[in-house]
Amino acid sequence: MVNLFWLLIIIAVAGVAIWYFNGGSNPRPSSSGTRQPTVFTLQLGDIVQYDNIDWVIEDKLTYNDDGWEWVEYLLQDGDRIGFLSVEDDDTLEVSFTETVKDCPLENPPPAQVTYQQKVYIRQESGTATLKRQRKPDRPAETCKYHDYSGPGEAVMAVEVWGNEVEVSVGQTVRPYQLTFLPGDGQSVYRNDI
Repeated sequence: MVNLFWLLIIIAVAGVAIWYFNGGSNPRPSSSGTRQPTVFTLQLGDIVQYDNIDWVIEDKLTYNDDGWEWVEYLLQDGDRIGFLSVEDDDTLEVSFTETVKDCPLENPPPAQVTYQQKVYIRQESGTATLKRQRKPDRPAETCKYHDYSGPGEAVMAVEVWGNEVEVSVGQTVRPYQLTFLPGDGQSVYRNDI
């Protein structure tokens, strides 16, 4: 009789322990349904945290140069515009740049550009078509692109759209320097969807 009593006590204690370690009456939410974005799966409305700033993804731009594709995410923080460029070549190449207005360049841009006491050397150039995720029915646009590298991790991207030259400057980054938070799939700054 005493053995049966201790057996029931052990079963009760084990049951309480199992109940407790499985979350008790407040089960933990399942993480299997939570999307965790990566540089390859970012979507409209997701947040990219970089250098203590929360950037919102406002568009996904897919470039194609004769079959070679890469992606740039159009980022926004208030009035600031940035780009997260992701290219999966032999190695993963990720860069973060911001649009600058104080670097006027001619069309075509030179092979070497000096900006804020840094010298940038053109590494590659070409012509690419661009498709915007936010406006998939819009015809593909064409631009001439020029990618430059500067000292250390510094980079410059120049795009020529007709007669307009756009310049953005930044640096290569490692994916671990970025934090990605899932959004709701909606634009924060634009309402023309």
